[in-house]
Amino acid sequence: MADTHIHIHLNGEEASTATSTPRKPRKASKRASSPPTKAKRKVSAYSKTMGAELKRLKKKHPRAKAGSLMKKAHAHARKKHRK
Repeated sequence: MADTHIHIHLNGEEASTATSTPRKPRKASKRASSPPTKAKRKVSAYSKTMGAELKRLKKKHPRAKAGSLMKKAHAHARKKHRK
């Protein structure tokens, strides 16, 4: 069975550092520094139509499932952008 350990700190008592190992200072990670900014991609006409239609449908049917609204918005955008 797993060892259960309860540790309670009383008022004014701090956690003892004798049991824990001293930590080394962390170096700045590669992710912490900001990466070079990528150029924004142009939003396609399809995406604009899809977003607008989705917004319109959501306003008209606020309780409908997102999936069913997506399906309708996709169908509308597909018809509009058909060549």
